[in-house]
Amino acid sequence: NFSGIGKAITPIGNGNDGAYSVALQPDGKIVVSGSCLNGATYDFCLARYLASGALDLSFNGTGKVMTAIGSGTDAAYSVALQPDGKIVVAGRCSNGTNTDFCLARYLASGALDVSLNGNGTVITTIGSGGDIARGVALQPDGKIVVAGYCANGTTYDFCLARYLASGTLDVSFNGSGTVITPIGNSDDYGYSVALQPDGKIVVAGYCVSGANFDFCLARYLANGA
Repeated sequence: NFSGIGKAITPIGNGNDGAYSVALQPDGKIVVSGSCLNGATYDFCLARYLASGALDLSFNGTGKVMTAIGSGTDAAYSVALQPDGKIVVAGRCSNGTNTDFCLARYLASGALDVSLNGNGTVITTIGSGGDIARGVALQPDGKIVVAGYCANGTTYDFCLARYLASGTLDVSFNGSGTVITPIGNSDDYGYSVALQPDGKIVVAGYCVSGANFDFCLARYLANGA
């Protein structure tokens, strides 16, 4: 009963499209985020489906939306839904030289929510090179927690940022709104984030430990420690 065959394939850009994350609305609609080719580079890309598998035409008129944010390749790696129906997407955006944490928030209609940073998007430089956000989670107080990995000059470390609902960094989190944590003995990649009921933040990924990669887990207090 899903699209007649149990599966759906959706072309969105004018070349390669890749879906990276999915979230389910209380009404049964399915929200998917990823990266789609705009002709020259890749943009943030979303699609929303009805429970039947058909595109939801109440979402941007077509069921899909593409958003150019940085100056080059952008990818929306994680999506989360606010209780008010707004859609929060996190990933990476090009700053011309490397990549930064990148955040966008959409209204249920598919339009960018300009109450986030005045234009619906936020780009945050954290490390000394490439920063890539891979997971997003929403606190009950409306704050947005983003996790990924950031360059420390030589390797990559676990990396977090917490934003107020307005899109500004929450300086009550580690004094700056961001935190970088080395864990293994070389590259550390944070891929997923979840929130405990007591406000603690759990991040999982993989780290170099010796010659191989291992499962890697970190838990932070609500203040970023």
